[in-house]
Amino acid sequence: MYIIIIILLTIIIISILLATLYIILYNKIQFSKIKIEQAENVIVDELKVRYDLIKNCKKTIEKNTKMDLTLFSELESIMKTNTNSFELERKINQAVKTIYLIKNDYPRIEEKKEFKEIIRKLNESDTAINAAKSFYNKNNKELLTLTKKFPSNIIALIHHINTSSFYDAIEVFNESDDGIKI
Repeated sequence: MYIIIIILLTIIIISILLATLYIILYNKIQFSKIKIEQAENVIVDELKVRYDLIKNCKKTIEKNTKMDLTLFSELESIMKTNTNSFELERKINQAVKTIYLIKNDYPRIEEKKEFKEIIRKLNESDTAINAAKSFYNKNNKELLTLTKKFPSNIIALIHHINTSSFYDAIEVFNESDDGIKI
């Protein structure tokens, strides 16, 4: 009788320890996923801010340079479609580069107060996006590590938890334009 009680207590203690380990690892995985989603939301919000700034800048540029900016029209059409943030960011970055080129080619436009304000806000937005990307990549790395290590990999398999690609990877692969899409 005494041996049965010891065996039952041992089984109960081991079960409690395993359940505790499961809960801790599951919570770590979920916490990483939540942080990744938060970073994605910040990135998307900042991309919307940048898009609005670009729209405002387009008006200023067209008024002061008499240029027809087709790249900005492409950006408007992308915003109307349901595209991922990687593609949207790539197009927005192209538009921002164009704005900086125009700034260099037309020094008089830089004297405009509204243009200066847009450039300042674009720089602030760039800083915010880079911080969010760093936060995203850090937590994505943590999630990737958790899904590869034992025993948390078993929990990830049970709950069908997948990892995402790192955020900056899209720029590296699309620069070569060899058709690789992430």
